[in-house]
Amino acid sequence: MKRILVLMAIAFAISGCAKKADVEAERAAILETDSQWGAALTAKDPEAYTSFFAADAIVMPPHLPILVGADAIRAWATESMAFPGFAVTWTTASTEVAGSGDMGYTLGTFVFQMSMPDGSTITDNGKFTTIWRKQADGTWKVAVDTFNSDVPMMEMPAASDTTAAPGQ
Repeated sequence: MKRILVLMAIAFAISGCAKKADVEAERAAILETDSQWGAALTAKDPEAYTSFFAADAIVMPPHLPILVGADAIRAWATESMAFPGFAVTWTTASTEVAGSGDMGYTLGTFVFQMSMPDGSTITDNGKFTTIWRKQADGTWKVAVDTFNSDVPMMEMPAASDTTAAPGQ
């Protein structure tokens, strides 16, 4: 019994000595990486943009299937950035980091623009959630990115009267 108590005391001592993450430093690192990622997008550089994603990253763009992996994300980014007048900016409003220091997320808003063949400009604005994962080398990479529009969908025709029982 004495041996078990000694082993338990050692286990508690070791677990209490685990290095705690500097959450504020990790938050700052995510924000700096997020800023560099935005600069790659502004530069319309698909290779640089894609370099901020983990190899197994997932992107969930609106109106498209889920993109899995750097190759799929690179192909989508390359095609998107080729649109005439393509521009995206975002503002990160919140950044949180897990106490372990190995996962975090950012929340914010974006503005997207592109030119139409008739010369008009489409503008969309919305919100995003990005999940960041710390890599073995200490860098932060995007694990999951999802975003959607705040622009209302086209108005639907007025709903019919639903007060009558079916078949009446």
